[in-house]
Amino acid sequence: MYKVFLRNKELIFTDCAGISGITGKVIQDPELSEIQNLITELDRVKEYDRYILCTADAEKLFIHFYMSMKIVTAAGGLVRNDANDLLLIFRRNHWDLPKGKIDSGETEEQTAIREVEEETGVRGLSIISRLPATFHVYTIGKEWILKETHWFSMMCSKPDNYKPQAEEGITEIRWIPENEIEDMIPQLYPSLRQLVIDTLD
Repeated sequence: MYKVFLRNKELIFTDCAGISGITGKVIQDPELSEIQNLITELDRVKEYDRYILCTADAEKLFIHFYMSMKIVTAAGGLVRNDANDLLLIFRRNHWDLPKGKIDSGETEEQTAIREVEEETGVRGLSIISRLPATFHVYTIGKEWILKETHWFSMMCSKPDNYKPQAEEGITEIRWIPENEIEDMIPQLYPSLRQLVIDTLD
């Protein structure tokens, strides 16, 4: 199963056998042009927030869609400290995870650490594991972009000297205690909610 987000709307690429229990509008065996047209119409369609694109080979359909798009790759971190608090940033009226575009010559891991450091000011970061990538689409002018973000679980040994990167629109940084993380999930971007939920004990 693959999920692609456009703001609060969600496209799910899945095998038709796997749609049981998923609510939304089902589109069976869509053509690539049908998916591309759907994306351009999503903001104007109010009836559904989730579209289920089912086919016998969801991976093949998603790859076909992926290869048709202009891709921007990014990396970021889901960062915890020794108390198991979660690091969040406040940007554009949403709580978010620190992330940014991959520079030429960088690995995904290098980008993730650099972006967390730049956007939050924290140091002493170490990568624990790779997490699932997320995908969302947006426009630059009239061009549609598919952004693929690679995520890493990190630990931070120096959590105190943090500072929001104002030039990136970040206005606040907060360590969220473990027992309050679940309450913060609705305030995250939809593409990040399941990523955070899956890390909760």
